[in-house]
Amino acid sequence: MFNGVLSCELIHKSLDSSIQSLIKKYYEFKALQLANKKCVNQEVKVPQLVENDINYIIVKGDNFQVDFNRKSGFLCRYFVDGKPVLNEGSELKPNFWRAPTDNDFGAKLQQKYAVWKNPKMDLKTLKAEINKDGLAEIYAIYDMPVVYAQLELAYQINNEGVVKVKQLLKASKDAKVSEMFRFGMKLEMSEDYEFITYYGRGPGENYIDRKDSEFIGLYQQKVEEQPYSYIRPQETGTKTDVRWWKQVDISGKGICFKSDVAISMSALNYTVESLDDGKEKDQRHFPQVKESDFVTICIDKVKMGLGCVDSWYSIPRDEYRIPYQDYDFEFVVEPVNHIY
Repeated sequence: MFNGVLSCELIHKSLDSSIQSLIKKYYEFKALQLANKKCVNQEVKVPQLVENDINYIIVKGDNFQVDFNRKSGFLCRYFVDGKPVLNEGSELKPNFWRAPTDNDFGAKLQQKYAVWKNPKMDLKTLKAEINKDGLAEIYAIYDMPVVYAQLELAYQINNEGVVKVKQLLKASKDAKVSEMFRFGMKLEMSEDYEFITYYGRGPGENYIDRKDSEFIGLYQQKVEEQPYSYIRPQETGTKTDVRWWKQVDISGKGICFKSDVAISMSALNYTVESLDDGKEKDQRHFPQVKESDFVTICIDKVKMGLGCVDSWYSIPRDEYRIPYQDYDFEFVVEPVNHIY
């Protein structure tokens, strides 16, 4: 199939529309339940919580370590079998922005939605404990004054290094704040993690309002295949209706993202910032954008549609937009050591 190197070949052929409908109707997700692994006739090992480090809250197990930055509260280091999963300096951070498309520029959304590009997040609370079930729990609360909101991030970690993440946005009931491009999180991984296996819509990029041409299936691809080289750099590479997404190196080691709802994912060797022209459209071309030496992973509960009514100014229909309101999102990150 791929002789040690994954290819972009579809490994589960697209199903016809009738079977696709059955999948959508009968595919049910189980709640994200996290527990420590139990071995027969052995005492259950629980993760260790190290709180006496001045810079980090550290959660350790036999084959993993997860660190949280005390200053930012974000998950900042993740080691599995001694190998770092996150790129040096990366953090798992909330993400509300995308590189504006031509349609976005036509509607001036890069200006109207600007408060969500890099909203200030003031860490107010950071707590850590081992709960009654033997799971490590980290809990952080942030004030977001520019958007009149509060953000809560909660993490549970079991003895295998599986991390359950919950992101909760509490919007002010009286504030008038713009819509946002997306509600999710992002991180960066080393460029070694260049192989993708996922179950969702593909093989081409697809969005909430432009996805019917792509079919739910099991796909293997590489990071270099994800972006579409539009004439002008902009948002690209998203896959929707994703059930799970594995990001691994050539040996098959890496991590898998799962949720109890269908999510959107992307993995690019371009940063969101490198594809973003800023306040005004710059007439540059895609080949001029410098590739990064790491992979930017975006995990989204919801992402605004593209519009596609015209190429000038029309925004997506109401059902494809993300109004200012409360949002919550749960997903799991788990270590993997195999391709499939």
